[in-house]
Amino acid sequence: MASTAARLSGVRRLLSNPILILERQIEFGNIIFGFEQNNRYRISDVNDQTVGYAVERQRSLGQMMMRQLTKLHRPFVVDLFDYNNNYLFKIDRKFSFINSKLKVWSNDEYTDGGYSDDGVLIGESVQSWHLWRRRYNLFAQDFQQKQQMQPRLGANDEAPEDNSHMLRQFGAIDAPFLSFEFPVMDEQNKIVASVDRNWVGLGREFLTDTGVYVVRFDAQESFKGVYDQSVLSNQRLNLDQRAVLLANAVSIDFDYFSRHSRGLGSGGFLPFGGGFDE
Repeated sequence: MASTAARLSGVRRLLSNPILILERQIEFGNIIFGFEQNNRYRISDVNDQTVGYAVERQRSLGQMMMRQLTKLHRPFVVDLFDYNNNYLFKIDRKFSFINSKLKVWSNDEYTDGGYSDDGVLIGESVQSWHLWRRRYNLFAQDFQQKQQMQPRLGANDEAPEDNSHMLRQFGAIDAPFLSFEFPVMDEQNKIVASVDRNWVGLGREFLTDTGVYVVRFDAQESFKGVYDQSVLSNQRLNLDQRAVLLANAVSIDFDYFSRHSRGLGSGGFLPFGGGFDE
């Protein structure tokens, strides 16, 4: 189990990158038997150096069978680690009928068996239903506005019992039908960040259940040659917001690009409206 200092250092090293690459690993059970296994992701920088990884928690046999039945509606928990195997934070998505809600949590007491509680809520990604567009609302805790009353990510203090009302929206995704690009818009309707799905070749796209996502955190550093400067925001995401956006990349992968999301109706149900920082 990593110390708080080691975990915070790992968080800063990971999320200070202006661009991260999230790659879902090949699921051999899915290829051979059509049986969806727990997702695993490699996280790398623009130089293809591994800087971390994300692993979906193992579940019981009964939960694993329910996963095959509930498909896109199923719950999951994903733990993020740096390349030194230090735990960083947790992504938690509950069962949903239509609109999913994904939460990012911090907790210093990590073991292989998980946690006895959720820890400190850092932010959320919430789907917003539309018949064909792909929409998400992104929220993070506003720790400065709360005058340090809410513990930040990595703090040892106990979180309030109900802190959901303390979240502030920092961006919205409203992507067209079948889009591979998911720009995050700020209050001025300018691009502040994005998640882009990369094409990985005909064979891998159709024969495997893998995906590669480019997560751009900084509009002034990450979009050279991608968008005109006039449409880019001057706002910079803090580390809490970057954690939520990285988690949202996992949600996008699951909602639109996993094998279970390729069935009929997969394009219709989708979401406008810092703990890591010192």
